[in-house]
Amino acid sequence: MMRLIYILFWLFPAMLVAAGLQASGPAALKCLEVDINGGVTLYWAPVSDPAGFISYTIYFSNNGSNFSVLTTLFDPAADQYFHAGADANLAKRYYYIQTRYDDDSPVSDTLHTLFLQLDNHVPDYNRADLYWNAPHNPLPDGSSGWYKIYRESPPGNWVLADSVSTENLFYSRPEIVCLDSISYRIELDNAGGCRSVSNVQGATFKDTGYPEKPVFDSVSINADENAVLGWEPSVSEDVDGYIIYREENGTWIEIDRIVGRDSTFYIDTIATPCLESISFAIASVDSCGNKSPGTFQQPLNTIFLNDISYDVCSTANTLSWTAYLNAFPRLDGYNIFCSRDGGPFELVGQTNPGDTTFVHDSLVAGSEYVYFVQAFFEKGTSSSCRKKITATGYAKPAFIYLVNADVLPDNRVELTADVDTVPEHCTWQIWRSAPNGGNLQIIASIDRNEMTGFPLTYIDETADASEGFYNYSINVLDSCKNNSLESNPVTTVFLKGNSTDNVHNFLQWSDYKGWYAGVGQYYIFRMVNGVEPDLPIDSVDAQTLEYTDDISSVVNPEGQIIYWVQAMEKPGDEFGYREKARSNRIGTAPEADLFVPNAFRPDGLTTEFKPVFSFFGGTNYSFRIFNRWGRLIFETSDPYHGWNGRFKGNPVPQGVYVYKIVYENPDRSSVKKQGTVTVIY
Repeated sequence: MMRLIYILFWLFPAMLVAAGLQASGPAALKCLEVDINGGVTLYWAPVSDPAGFISYTIYFSNNGSNFSVLTTLFDPAADQYFHAGADANLAKRYYYIQTRYDDDSPVSDTLHTLFLQLDNHVPDYNRADLYWNAPHNPLPDGSSGWYKIYRESPPGNWVLADSVSTENLFYSRPEIVCLDSISYRIELDNAGGCRSVSNVQGATFKDTGYPEKPVFDSVSINADENAVLGWEPSVSEDVDGYIIYREENGTWIEIDRIVGRDSTFYIDTIATPCLESISFAIASVDSCGNKSPGTFQQPLNTIFLNDISYDVCSTANTLSWTAYLNAFPRLDGYNIFCSRDGGPFELVGQTNPGDTTFVHDSLVAGSEYVYFVQAFFEKGTSSSCRKKITATGYAKPAFIYLVNADVLPDNRVELTADVDTVPEHCTWQIWRSAPNGGNLQIIASIDRNEMTGFPLTYIDETADASEGFYNYSINVLDSCKNNSLESNPVTTVFLKGNSTDNVHNFLQWSDYKGWYAGVGQYYIFRMVNGVEPDLPIDSVDAQTLEYTDDISSVVNPEGQIIYWVQAMEKPGDEFGYREKARSNRIGTAPEADLFVPNAFRPDGLTTEFKPVFSFFGGTNYSFRIFNRWGRLIFETSDPYHGWNGRFKGNPVPQGVYVYKIVYENPDRSSVKKQGTVTVIY
């Protein structure tokens, strides 16, 4: 029994404390609660036995050194006091209580208010760092082991944000808000039923961080001819979506916004990527509207496939396109896909990254070809619009017939050709040999648009048919300058001859070659005294290539007798022609006696001194008169013009004068004659 009484004796004070009562001794200061205005409410455990109790005296200090009496309370049951105007929201405030008895005046521990300080990390404004002090060391009896952090947002809505052990006097937390004013306070619970509460500290927080931009990896064009953008999501967790930009006239224009961090593609239905290359950029935007840097420095552009160039000559399509820039990772090259006549697309070629042209050859005329170009790189591809073209052929000349090669009177040669005029573009090349044969060389080219009539005629201005026969041929180049056709070869008629005696001229000629039907006969033409004949003097068959002309019946020939031969084509030419081809012209002049008088009377019956010819047919004629000192006093190249006995308009003196006569016979032999003539008055 005594042992039980002893135990109760010692436990009773402890039981009183647990019940919030204080036995004889000082009042135990438990909590200091700061209100919004800085006023402080003190909480303590009152004395349990008022015997001998006189009062509670509360002491206060702003700095913990100089204390003054705040108030005195005489009610032993009092357990709290409110100190208005303490300004505990500006700094820590210090308190203790002295309990007065008849015989003693014990004091409590000195407590100070919880003073909270806040740092919101200028200039980021997105993190709250809280600092505070403990009310006493050690903590007042009955204190819990945790500081509670309360957060006010929106105003009037206090919520427990977190707790830290009483070993800590610091707390930090990110504030992921766009823009908001947030307040904090710290609380420490006590088993006595009270709590210590700090002042309130608040600040403005805002999200100033920019989200990471997405990885913009591709811009392509779909079958609907719309630009399709693709990217990888931003690594920033707070990304709320993406901004799409299009470059227009050198300015980046925001064209749309896409909601959702995991959105990874966009289709632009407004742009016209099949008419031009278009550049795009994107940026991330977070829930607060903060934008990441855009991809403006490395935009992506659509591939613009230019109109396809078709070469009808090589039956090849040439493709060219704009380069795909800023590919990520680096560009590996371009694939060229083609569909023929509506068939499936097949890979027809590939180029290096720096090569933006491609030639697709060996095409089939009449087929339609559709192409698109695809840039390829490690993470994807980008395709152009589709372009189509129909491979066409061209009309090749179907025929060429060298109808005739006729020698004109001045020894030029006129060619006549039957040509195919259906092709709009072609070239006829005229080939000719040297006189009397040899290799053919091009002497002229005639384009289709230079043709002025039908059939095609060409006069060979450089020909001299008196030097021999010519071989001719015409090659036809099609519109691609390919040698398409070669005509039949044609050979002109070359005539030569000479006088065998004073009444016979011998003619001989080469065969005309080239007509499909062949030569039917040759006509012999003779021109006397410069009068063109209407009819030939004779004809021979195609196998006879010579003729002897008897000129004994020719009346009063003056000068050369001119001959030519005309070939006549047989009937049956498959092109419907029946042509005539003349030879060159030759002159023969059987020379009668050349008589030169040895005397001359200028005032007599014969007023001119000149040689007398019969049938003169020479060329390069020269007749000159010299005086006895060798001075030239007269000269002429006209065999029918003589000297009138004058020099510089005046009669020459009577005397002996020298004459010189030079000319070439028709057979090209040279004649020279010199003598004297006596002028008599």
